[in-house]
Parts: sequence; structure tokens; C-alpha cells
Amino acid sequence: MFTNRFIRLPIKVYDKTHMELTGEEITQDSYEMINPFFIASYRPSSENNGNAVHVTFRDGGTLLIYKHIDDFENSLNNHVT
Repeated sequence: MFTNRFIRLPIKVYDKTHMELTGEEITQDSYEMINPFFIASYRPSSENNGNAVHVTFRDGGTLLIYKHIDDFENSLNNHVT
């Protein structure tokens, strides 16, 4: 299956337009489906009381995953291709 190459990871989506208009920050819990083989590097982040991982992809894009680094690594290691 095509979708087996992707892994589902929790993120937050920020409403930039609302923030610019009102100054209020609104976030929504969501997820991102990523291909783990496109990850260039990752590191723990201080966001969310240390329960987040900063991921950099080979194309230079970045993403903040809302998962503890140990859980993130387990997700990567248990991923089936």
C-alpha cells in the first residue's frame, strides 16, 4: 500500500490570520503524515514541557512534533515500510 510508507504524528496548527487580526493565538490539535525516510535530523524541543521534537527534513522543511522524544523514536523504530 502507498500509505504504509507514512507515519502519523501529532502537531498543532496555528491560525496566523486570526493572530494577525486580533493578537489572540488559536491552535488546533492535528496530525501530519510524514515519510520517515525524508527526515534529515531531529532533536528534543523545550516546547510543551519537553514533550516535543523538532524535526528537520532533507528539503530543509521543519516540523514540531508534539510527542516525547522517546515515544517519537519508538514510532520511527516500529514503523513498517
